[in-house]
Formats: sequence, C-alpha cells, structure tokens
Amino acid sequence: MALGAAGNPRLVQWSDRENNTVWTPAATNEAGSLELQTSGRIRCGVKVQNQSLILTDTDAHVATYSGPPYVYGIERVGTSCGIISTNAVSVVDKGAVWMGSRSFYTYTGGAVSEVSCEVSDYVFSDINHSQASKVAAVSNANFGEIWWFYPSSGSNENDRYVVFNYNDNTWAIGTMARTAGVDAGVYRLPIIVSALNKKLYEHEIGFNYDGGEPFAESGPISIGSGDNVMSVTQMIPDEKTQGDVDATFKTRFYPNDVERTYGPYNMSNPVSLRFTGRQVRIRVEGVNTDDWRVGINRLEVKQGGRR
Repeated sequence: MALGAAGNPRLVQWSDRENNTVWTPAATNEAGSLELQTSGRIRCGVKVQNQSLILTDTDAHVATYSGPPYVYGIERVGTSCGIISTNAVSVVDKGAVWMGSRSFYTYTGGAVSEVSCEVSDYVFSDINHSQASKVAAVSNANFGEIWWFYPSSGSNENDRYVVFNYNDNTWAIGTMARTAGVDAGVYRLPIIVSALNKKLYEHEIGFNYDGGEPFAESGPISIGSGDNVMSVTQMIPDEKTQGDVDATFKTRFYPNDVERTYGPYNMSNPVSLRFTGRQVRIRVEGVNTDDWRVGINRLEVKQGGRR
C-alpha cells in the first residue's frame, strides 16, 4: 500500500494481492486506489486491530479490506486529531497512540479518543513547532510505556521527552537528547540513537544517567481550597527500602510568591520537619545507584490562619 501515491498527498494506492509489481487496476486483479476526503496531507500509516490506520496532519482514517470489486473501503474515524510528525505514533497491545500538535490521541477500534494528559501544557507550550517533524515515538513494552522525544522551543534537535504509561495512565517528563529508536525484540534491550553526538544507546540497563538524577515531584498540596496556612511538623515515609531516597520540600504562601526550599531530609521513621506555607510540594531523589520505590508519604499538618 502506497500513501501519497503519484505525488498526491491524499491518494492511497495498493497493488494486486500477493503481487507488489502490479498496480494498475483490472478485472483480473485487486489493485486499486482511493483518495481521502480530507483537507490534510497523509503523514503515515500503521496496522491496528486488523485495519490500516492512516494518519494525516488533520484527521485519521481507517482502510478495511472488503474484497472485490472495491477491495478496500476507507472511512474517517477522527477529526482534529492529526499527527505532529511521521514517526510520532506507536502501536501497542491496546492500540495506536500518537502525539498531535496540541494533544495526544489513541485508536483501539471504532473512533479516535483523546488521551487525558496532565503535562500537556508543559509539553505543547514549549515545543519547537518549526522542527516538529523530528518528533519520534519509541515503545518500551517491558514497562508499558511510550516515549516521545521532541525539540524544546530553544532547540533545533530533540532534547526533551514525555512518557505515557498506558498500564497506569500516568505521565512523566524529562530532558534527554534522543532522535529515534526501536523497542526490545531483535535486541535484548531498547536501542535509541542521538543525532547530537551520533551515538547508539542501550536503554534500561545499569544506573548511569549521564550525570542526571532521577526524581519524583508532586504538584502543590494545600488544605482545602488553600485559604489557610499549614504548619508541617513531621512526615511518615513510605519507601520500599528505608533510606533509599531523600526528601526536599518547597513552599509558597501565594501562587506567585517566591518558592522556599527545605531539605533535603534523609528518611527516618518519622522525619521531624518545621516549615509553613499555603501550598507545599515534595520532591524525592534516589540516594543510592539502585532501584527505589516510594509509596504514599504522610505529613503531619496543623491548620493555621489565613495570613
């Protein structure tokens, strides 16, 4: 199947069945073509749920084999869900997931759905749209993840990533210069290439983060609607192995106030603290070069006044 055939960015053409040298339709073969009824341009196509999903820069279509005389039927399954680049889609067991110009989308059969993303503002407010054709998706099936590498507004090459865990419906963001890659399969581990230094990287092995520090950070925590100041006196940690992480706290009294930092604190049971604020964020960082896991940390908080 050829997408954008004959120089027409909307034309889908296919060869005869079991013979990719015959493309001219005839009563004795199954070659043929159809033009998408869209204002967009075809970017790519992938196999999903025994169908061929065709993505343009504005919408999504599905080609389904129906046999002679029409051979294929094509219908639109989503509007305003175009893909941002040719390589920005990944197909996993749950279907196809891709990055659009302002959101993320999935197709599992039936119709396209928008994927709820808590970090979409962060990603799409700082992406270099003039270099968006370099956005690349890489599956990491062993962990139920899809990684998108993209160029930030100040870069002409991919220097950031956003990760979707489709098993937990969670998102993560970070900084990493990668161009494209392949999941584990032919190779034991994912292989991802960087155009900046022209190197191939074997991922998910060891604890060398190129000088980076893995961390997890919460959003702002407040009492109720945030009208009252809270005084924090201690924390009861919840780690898989106590002592694997340090905790740092960041507070503000007003949304646009200067942020104050307390810590890092080494985790004990409990951890004695002393700070106040209307909103508090917690950041945990690994202490040892090993896997670490944090559950639900609990803060002992006393409600103060409104000032």
